[in-house]
This record gives sequence, C-alpha cells and structure tokens, in this order.
Amino acid sequence: MQIRFVEKGGFHVCGYSIETSLEENQIMTVLYNDYFNTEKAALIDNVAKNKAAGYYGLMWYLEGQKRYRYLLGKEVVNLSVIPARAEVKEIPATLYAVATFEKGYDAVKAWTNFFFEEIPEAGFAPNYEHGFFFEYYPDGVNGKYELWTPVVRADV
Repeated sequence: MQIRFVEKGGFHVCGYSIETSLEENQIMTVLYNDYFNTEKAALIDNVAKNKAAGYYGLMWYLEGQKRYRYLLGKEVVNLSVIPARAEVKEIPATLYAVATFEKGYDAVKAWTNFFFEEIPEAGFAPNYEHGFFFEYYPDGVNGKYELWTPVVRADV
C-alpha cells in the first residue's frame, strides 16, 4: 500500500447518516440502498459543489471508539439550501494520510491495515482530535476508493 500525505483545506459534506459499529457494519447497506433507491441522491446532487464529483463516506466516533456515525454524501458550498433531514458536517483543514484501493477490496481490512499498521510505520498517528475520517469514491460508490485519515507526527 502506498500512502501519500495531503494538506486539505476545510470543506462541508452533506448527506444522510446512520449509527453503527464494526459488529453491525452490514447496516450500511441499508443506508446505501436508501440513498440510491429514493430521492436522496438527487436531493444531494442538487446542492453538491459539483454533481459529477465523487461521494464521501464520512465517519466520526460516538461513545469512545465503540460506535460511530457514517454519512454518505457529497461536498457542498451553499449551506442555505440543505435538503430536509440531511446533515451537514464541517470538516476542518488538516494533514491527511491517503491510500487508494481497487474496487472490491474489503473496506474493513483496508481501514484496519491503513490505520493500525501503515500510518504508524510512516511515522504518523491518527489525529483523533480532528474527529472525521472518510472514504472518498471519486468514480462512484462501486469503483475504486480512497481512505483519508487526519494525522499528526507520532513524535509530537
């Protein structure tokens, strides 16, 4: 796995979320089905910064690191036209470790290896204070994907 480091400015992601855990990870299929089989995808496309841009699978922890919320959505800039029941999260600027995975590569395995092995081996640690970790699907949710983790130098 190759890691690259990217300084990314702050941005906003708008979409719909679900609460889950690693043990209940299969529940995200419900979120994806609901998003793409109802009007939700079109509603988010209507407010997206770029309709052709990829999707974000944004995660933030609840109850320590046992449970988390997963939001499926797109980047937005106009916060005054958010669809009903959609959520918007402001993602602060930071340094990210980024790795790309081919379509079909197990996301749980990818996150585990990336988070607990590759990032520390590169001399960094996940920045839990930042609060947001995400998958980015540049070509749609059925294509390759990137993992983005906010990081700090391990010796800091």
